[in-house]
Amino acid sequence: MPLIYCITNGNKKITSKNRHILAALKEKFGANFYLFKSSDSAEALSFIHALDSNCTHLIGVGGDGTFNVLLNAVCTHPDQAFQPIIGIVPNGTGNDFFRSAGLNKAFDFLESIGLGAFRTIDVGLIETPHEKRYFANITDVGFGGAVVIELQNFRKRFGTNFSYGLAIVKTFLKYKRPLVQMTAADFRYEGELLLAAFCNGSIFGDGLHIHPGAKIDDGQLKLTLLGKVSLFDYLKNVVKVKRGKKIKHPEAHYLEVSTPLQLQSLEGVLHAETDGEYISGQSFEVTLHTAKIKLLAMNKA
Repeated sequence: MPLIYCITNGNKKITSKNRHILAALKEKFGANFYLFKSSDSAEALSFIHALDSNCTHLIGVGGDGTFNVLLNAVCTHPDQAFQPIIGIVPNGTGNDFFRSAGLNKAFDFLESIGLGAFRTIDVGLIETPHEKRYFANITDVGFGGAVVIELQNFRKRFGTNFSYGLAIVKTFLKYKRPLVQMTAADFRYEGELLLAAFCNGSIFGDGLHIHPGAKIDDGQLKLTLLGKVSLFDYLKNVVKVKRGKKIKHPEAHYLEVSTPLQLQSLEGVLHAETDGEYISGQSFEVTLHTAKIKLLAMNKA
């Protein structure tokens, strides 16, 4: 019998559809279904770290940030035997990882949990000298991290619907592309950087296909590198990126890179984000850990 812990993170209202999903899980699994309402990421992380290996499923209700909390809690759990199947009931603004994983609105949580269905997926890790963060979808250094800062401010004033577009435009207007150096066994770059997106999945930024074709279980880390790209270039290509097309621009590069990869700023601290969670540093190391976690899936592995 599955032992399921379901985590909500923060105060976002749960949709009517998702309330029905939670009620159905409670009805089916009874005393083996626990719902924990966390007030913030730190509380959710502490709660998960206190669970033992009897937990078979860890399900988040939220968006990319919530799934990122669950992922990091599992990857840093003090008990290495703690390896539950993790999943996400999409209740966020973008739900980009849900889409990168190829999941859709018809996903049957009750059936998948009952069957013990899962797929193993790769997980990326980005580290600074002071912090490390795991990511299942995408982490980006440069412009995206700066957008996250503006996004937090806009959401307080305008809500979620228009905030992302406003944050992108404002960041472009004041963003100065730093000089960076990137090195790996098969790759070297030195120059201006708008964005370095390290892609385990393909979709971020509320539906932007930053690296079409990137897959979360193929053992490969993809890099989308944007150098001297302007606001005009971005606006000209944003519809194409939304449709899953690659940008044709001399400063846009789509690469497969080996890890570890080192990224060093030559001009001070860089902004970065991992699945929407802010991180910063002057130097980063990025690695890929293949088949790291079990992801709730439609079919039994």
